[in-house]
Amino acid sequence: MTTRSVVNCFARFGGRCKLIHGSTRSGQASRSSGFSTSTDASLTGRPSFLAQHAGTVIIATSSVLVGAGLAYNMPPLQILTMFQERLPEPGSVQEQAFIDRVENQLEQSRIVKQMRANPEFKEHRMWASIPDKYRNQSFLAGSLAGAGKFAVPGIVFVNDKTNECVSVVHVGSRLCGFPGIVHGGLIGALLDEALVRAAILPLPGKTAVTANLDIKYRAPTFTNQVIAIKAKVTDFTTNKSVVAAKVESAHGRLLAEGTGVFVVPKKFKLESLSGM
Repeated sequence: MTTRSVVNCFARFGGRCKLIHGSTRSGQASRSSGFSTSTDASLTGRPSFLAQHAGTVIIATSSVLVGAGLAYNMPPLQILTMFQERLPEPGSVQEQAFIDRVENQLEQSRIVKQMRANPEFKEHRMWASIPDKYRNQSFLAGSLAGAGKFAVPGIVFVNDKTNECVSVVHVGSRLCGFPGIVHGGLIGALLDEALVRAAILPLPGKTAVTANLDIKYRAPTFTNQVIAIKAKVTDFTTNKSVVAAKVESAHGRLLAEGTGVFVVPKKFKLESLSGM
């Protein structure tokens, strides 16, 4: 009686091997030692599927990981516009459409909606009180105004009772240190202004100058997004305020922290900064 069993199995790299039990007859010696193996042509010739498409797999995997990382930190509009987009010509219809789009992003941001729902805070537009004759000399309100920078003035929410101030602003793609990341010095300037907005609330003359400013950067601030600077007075006298603030994304991610000391000069008089 002759028995033969064949088992086909797939090798790790796509080849096949055959496990053959030798056939025996009564009184006849085995034709083989019991096992024989044969390797498929795919093992020695044609490369495996993984080897053929390794480049595609690596690129696809990298793209997914990068995309997931961006999506975790940034809203979709920010991802699409974080790289150096082509800005419209000044004074063109396209520029106005660009400004309207940024205005809508600011108005529809989560932080603005939250603050407007709080009746304890009063709202005004950032830099609205700066006279036109001084506006061109202003670093933030004048030099950095326009598409790709501060396309629209931010929104300020003030609570006179608790000496708190929340400044919300959209930062454009032309305010970078590294590509796609807002310059750290600009974050410092925004912090300085936001701190002094809160600092003047308990002061009689509603004005002060910066005596000390300390900043701690916690995370990169990406361009083309709305950020909020939340400032609150922690101590004050009739001529000095101490203020602490946090810079956050519109979704609440901590980007930077700062503290400042603001004083009223004794030797000269400053104009009121109320409504700045």
